[in-house]
Amino acid sequence: MKRLRRGLVLGCAAMLTACAEETRAPAGDAPAVPLQAARLAQQAPIVTLDGRMHVGADVAAPAGGLPQVARHGQARVSHGSIADGIGAAEVTAYLRADAASYLDPGEEAGTEDELVPGGLVFRFAAEPPTVRVAEGTSPELLDETVRVVQAINAALPEDWQLRFGGAFVPAETTEAPDGEILVTFAPQAEWSSGATPTAGEDIGLAEPRYAVVTTGDPEIPLRIDIVAGRVWIDPAQTEGLERLGVIAHELIHLLGRGHVDPDRFPATLMVSGGSEALTAHILHPLDREALLAAYDRLPPGISPDRIAAELGHWSDTAMHIRGAIDVADAEVAFGAALRNGLAQPWAGGAAPDSSLEDNAALSGTVRWSGRLLGLTPRAETVAGAADLAVDLGTLSGALEFSELEHWPAAAAPGPTGSGTTWRDGRLGYEIEVRGNSFIQTGGDAGRVTGAFFGPAHEGMGGVVVREDLSAGFGGKR
Repeated sequence: MKRLRRGLVLGCAAMLTACAEETRAPAGDAPAVPLQAARLAQQAPIVTLDGRMHVGADVAAPAGGLPQVARHGQARVSHGSIADGIGAAEVTAYLRADAASYLDPGEEAGTEDELVPGGLVFRFAAEPPTVRVAEGTSPELLDETVRVVQAINAALPEDWQLRFGGAFVPAETTEAPDGEILVTFAPQAEWSSGATPTAGEDIGLAEPRYAVVTTGDPEIPLRIDIVAGRVWIDPAQTEGLERLGVIAHELIHLLGRGHVDPDRFPATLMVSGGSEALTAHILHPLDREALLAAYDRLPPGISPDRIAAELGHWSDTAMHIRGAIDVADAEVAFGAALRNGLAQPWAGGAAPDSSLEDNAALSGTVRWSGRLLGLTPRAETVAGAADLAVDLGTLSGALEFSELEHWPAAAAPGPTGSGTTWRDGRLGYEIEVRGNSFIQTGGDAGRVTGAFFGPAHEGMGGVVVREDLSAGFGGKR
């Protein structure tokens, strides 16, 4: 018989440093984005790779991958569908293997066995957890934890966005309260007495805490939820992309995912010992889509035999809108992708040679103009003008979107002025500059995350995320 593993302590051994070296941006690239603080956990991720900066989810349509359908001023607009996701059969197979990972063979049945006779797809409890870090965490390790949370949030629906606590947790805390995940960076010798990993799994560890929940379903009257947890990371044994992967691996354990067979599922963080393939975007496509399925489509505590039916119409094809503006002998690209009900915006361009405030060629108020292109939850394309003004003296400014119009669901956008006014046709945000990035500080509803592109900041771009719109934008000086 099989039973649920009590305490479920899951470790992560070292990932291959060679892979980290292959994907790390070379020395001499643009200055890094400033360290991320707890208050920035809800912003979109920003990564620098191979001399480029990317804002938002890793879902960009490739240049030339879509037919051009319009020209909006200086922006080339493309629209269409690309089969660039993970299909229903693979997601189902992965989640079934994930459910089986919570069972140990060769043990006698017990009470827990009656709850999950064939395994189940675990989830956190009814609300998104709040991630907190322990007292004494360095700004650099806090930054890495926030960036991992940003990457995970980019894959989750809006109502399951992870929160991040601003206050440090006292070092002597022994147990995370309900609804929280406590991340502690410490040598393995200082981990709690119950947090002893198996041999070789000495970098990271996840300790979930469970609760039995009454469901009201006569077929499955009880289920087991993860209600809190701890993550332990030994920072001395890993660094760079490798450590980001370890942090993500352990946090995703506390969101319910277990280990799967690396031979069957090589392209996921969730293999014992950690993925051998590292990416600056932290999560792999299968990691992202499994999280979306678990937290957007599947009911809590679902058994493996019901996964395929509950997934419903799960597609590997996304509808894309993409814009491109030529900037400094390169391209600022931006847009959004909509697949399986989740719209994800993005923007990207060449990394600058210095931070904006150190660009001696600029002074006073600097302006960029371009376009916004996005998608609504109903698959309507939205487009409009994008204008950014920054006062270099205060490193603050205003981002305005105007003449916003939309076209029918799934329809390609036409020339400017051929759509219908979207809402009142305008959005406006106050922004602050952080190095070569910027975020909203006020204005309309929504979260704005942006960056400057080109050697001398000739371009800008970013994403805006609202309940009614997910859009990328870009422009040039």
